[in-house]
Amino acid sequence: MKKRALFVFIVLIFIFSATGVRLYGLSSDVIKASETSSSKSIDVATLRGTVYDCEMRPLTNTEYDIYAAAKPSNEALAALKGRVLPAVFESVMDKMSRGNPVAVKIDLPVEETENIVSVKVPRRYFSAFTACHIVGYLNSEGEGISGVEKSYNRILSAYNSTVSFRFSANAKGRVMLGEGIEVSGNNIPKNGVVLTLDRDIQQITESVLDASGADCAAAVVIEVESGAIRACVSRPLFNQNDISKNLNDEKSPLINRAFLPFSVGSVFKPVVAAAALEKGISENFEYNCTGSVVYNGVTFHCHKKDGHGVLDMEGAVANSCNTYFIELALATGAENIVNAAADFGFGRKNILAEGIESSSGRLPQPAELDSKAAIANISFGQGSLLATPLQICSAMATIAREGLYIEPYLIEGECDENGDVVRIHRYGEKRQIIGRKTAEKLKGFLEKVVEYGSGSRAESDLVSVAGKTATAQTGKTENGEEIYNAWFAGYFPADKPEYAIAILKENGGEGALSCAPVFKTIAEKITAHDNS
Repeated sequence: MKKRALFVFIVLIFIFSATGVRLYGLSSDVIKASETSSSKSIDVATLRGTVYDCEMRPLTNTEYDIYAAAKPSNEALAALKGRVLPAVFESVMDKMSRGNPVAVKIDLPVEETENIVSVKVPRRYFSAFTACHIVGYLNSEGEGISGVEKSYNRILSAYNSTVSFRFSANAKGRVMLGEGIEVSGNNIPKNGVVLTLDRDIQQITESVLDASGADCAAAVVIEVESGAIRACVSRPLFNQNDISKNLNDEKSPLINRAFLPFSVGSVFKPVVAAAALEKGISENFEYNCTGSVVYNGVTFHCHKKDGHGVLDMEGAVANSCNTYFIELALATGAENIVNAAADFGFGRKNILAEGIESSSGRLPQPAELDSKAAIANISFGQGSLLATPLQICSAMATIAREGLYIEPYLIEGECDENGDVVRIHRYGEKRQIIGRKTAEKLKGFLEKVVEYGSGSRAESDLVSVAGKTATAQTGKTENGEEIYNAWFAGYFPADKPEYAIAILKENGGEGALSCAPVFKTIAEKITAHDNS
């Protein structure tokens, strides 16, 4: 009996133990099922760190799309009807008929209930694509491919958040009506990168350049005191949300023309004048321009075919006399001109961030300028000399700050997840590259360009202006006619310079006609903004 009882007891323990294990297993299945089927969620966007301007105003995540999240119900379906395209509405009906929730982009918010809500979701880029060449763009995976998006991809993606709609569901996975819709991840990450760009100055420069009918063009604005790039514009712009539309465009909208080298023409003349003055040649150096001159069998023409007559250095800069500058360059010497240009930053890259750099352009070496004809070409910015709009703008800023060269820069610092600037970038040394007296003379020359010379269309009643025009030969033709790059570069106010600007228009005709008025308008609008 005792053995039988013990056997029965053991059997009962085994049975109860097995039953207990089975019950535990069933309990685990229920918990697991409730975790996976208690809700459904839809992801609509991934937000990443912010690109800020110099005033900590966002250049990304500034505008919004409106999304409606809806549970499968007649009420929600009625609310969406007429708010989306017919094809989208058909898709919504199909999903709802199978018991699925939906999230769709709409134009206006809906009246919210427990079964439908509308939420503003930050959009990555301005609808006008402000500063698109500097900010850059993302690939389909949300990784930076160009510009700041690429250079600072690690920082900008450090605190990504996914915008999601969560819908309650029952144990069978069916969405439950009558309960709210939970929204998560909708807060814009504060971490990011701080640029030197000023959003207002950037938008002013873009709008004025566009209003001028610019096609393939660029403009750069540098703050004179600091060397900070306050605006950087390239045209044509591109759609940051749909890069494929721009890949085969023959005008190459994806490239940043502000950082590309071009034939510069007469905006280089102040550099030649600087080299001459630094050598000790007087501003009273005179030459009789008859309209043309021949060196090494090559005829060089002045834009005034019958000649300017006798000019000194001020008159030659103001009237942009080519033959005067040929004579001045020959007296100055190739080595002095090249060395001065190198000090101004020509022939050297501007590295603005990892992966963002402005071309070095091309500065011929003294050995290449081995004939009077070669020196003649460089004297008015032609021949093999190439420079970027950024380099030209920086050269004008250097003259404006009385010969002190400061390498232009783009990045102010980086922000942590709280939006605090935790790393401030420091840049290259300041170098006095020409004497202050030389710079003062150059500034006087550039004021005369606007006062009575080739740049008179840049003159303003609101702000004093100094600068230089250029109409640069490119060696290219279109429909049998030569293509010219048009330029105007200078600074304002002339007496106490605050900003330097360089404007380039490819195939833009004469710089005096097509670029000087653009400079004037930008200067006036920036001045009005700063005084407001």
